[in-house]
Parts: sequence; structure tokens; C-alpha cells
Amino acid sequence: MAAFPMIGRQSELQRIKNALRKPEPLLVLGPAGSGKTELIRAAIGDSDHGQQIVHLRYTSSLHRFLIDLAGTLIKTGHRGLAPPAIDPDTWLSQQTSVHLKGLLWTSLEREPRIIAIDGIDRASFPTYRFLQRLYFTRGMALLATARDAVSLGALGRLFWDPRAILHLGPLHQTDAAHVFSLAADRFRLRDLDLEDFRDRVLESAEGNPGQIIEMCRMASNPMYVSGKHIKFAPLRIDSLMRFLG
Repeated sequence: MAAFPMIGRQSELQRIKNALRKPEPLLVLGPAGSGKTELIRAAIGDSDHGQQIVHLRYTSSLHRFLIDLAGTLIKTGHRGLAPPAIDPDTWLSQQTSVHLKGLLWTSLEREPRIIAIDGIDRASFPTYRFLQRLYFTRGMALLATARDAVSLGALGRLFWDPRAILHLGPLHQTDAAHVFSLAADRFRLRDLDLEDFRDRVLESAEGNPGQIIEMCRMASNPMYVSGKHIKFAPLRIDSLMRFLG
């Protein structure tokens, strides 16, 4: 399914594009559903150097993160990390964290990449120590997203400069209503009674585009519909479980 347009986020999108182009470090903070992931994807998609950007989902296991990073570099033809003679997944499963860290440091120092890490959640000191060396490697840049500063964990030591932090605030009321309209069309809700549902969605989402879209998506599920009426209370509870989980 095609992504929604970046309504009300053009300045934020341009800020991320600028960071990718220079390149320079940038931390994007915002609550779940505020559009962090979609902004990163859109910026990478519009970049002339998209192949030089590694986009990874954060994992609390450093070893798993190292495997994901190395695997992505191999798949994208990173010249500093030559593909092994055997199946890459098999080879990666045989490597220790110590070996992978050394290999990745050396490879990325030879051929830098921009690394975008999505959804950081209380990163550990070992993860910080690994990324610290890359952070200060010439030609490298780290782009990261998190819900708030507390969620950074030990990586707060890297992203300490407020000039390198982008905060995603709520959408303007007009933009939020536009997102709702697009989502209602996308999920074919126009045959339902939308007036009350629209007001309650916009009020509870508080300008959060991801929550607006998610509630509209859930409203297309018959379990939340009685006749033409959308049962908002159970829908809202279930949508919050997704974002708070």
C-alpha cells in the first residue's frame, strides 16, 4: 500500500534531506505515530545517494544489530565488506560480536555510509561504544529516531547537541483534518457515519498523523462497525495498545 503524503511535515522533511546531503548527524524525536519512520523513508527515497544510506530498525541486542548492519552492507554491495564465499546468512551466523565490530569499523572507515537507525529504545553502553567510533569517522553520519530523549539510553551521549535534534510536534488542525480525509478515502469509510467519528479521532489523536491513519484503518474492520456506526471506544483502546506497546 502506498505511503501517505507528508502533509504538514515539509520543513521537517527538508531538514532530514539536508542532513543526508551534507552529511551530518541528526536525531528525530517524536511520539509513536508522529511520522518519524515515514519521514526517514521519504527523505531516503528522494536522496540522490540512497544507495549510500543504510536504514535499520533498532534492536536491543548489539549482536543482532551487528548482523543486520553487516548483512545490509553485503546485500547493497559495500566494497569494504566483500561477500563471503558461502551463503551470507550462514557466514554471519558464525561470526562473533568482537569480529563483526572490528570488520564493520574497518570497512566503514574505508567506505563510509550514512546509517539511519529507527526506533531507538534505551540503547546500551556496548551499542554506544560501537556507534561512537562510527559517529566520529570521516564521511560517516548517524541519523536516528526515538520517542524522546529518555528512550535514547546511552546514545544520549552522542546526540547531546540541540542543534542536531529535530522535534516532531503535532500537526496543525487543518493538516490533521486533511490526513483524516485522505485516510477515510484510502480505507473506504465514506459509506459510514463519519461526522462524530472524525471529531473524536482528531480530538484523541492530538495532531498525531500515525494515530489518525491507524484509527481509520481499524475502522475498516467489521469488528468495529455496527451498521453505519463506528464503535469508537474499543477501536481507540486497541489503537493505543499498538502505539504504547
